[in-house]
Amino acid sequence: MKFGIIGSGKVGQTLATALLTEGHEVMLGTRDVSNPGVISWRINNPTGLVGYLVEAAAFGEGIVLAVKALKL
Repeated sequence: MKFGIIGSGKVGQTLATALLTEGHEVMLGTRDVSNPGVISWRINNPTGLVGYLVEAAAFGEGIVLAVKALKL
């Protein structure tokens, strides 16, 4: 299955890596594709994809929202 992960922090990266390990196609969606953490994740996960948020949303058959919660 193809998953788009919206959010490229620790939670998003951990979920993306786990899904790749299970044989799924994954695109990690981020606001900044040049972020060193995102680049590092991509190097360590060569079958994973990285794109902007809208690209990850369009890529996935399933979408995972992995963003910080707002404090009210």
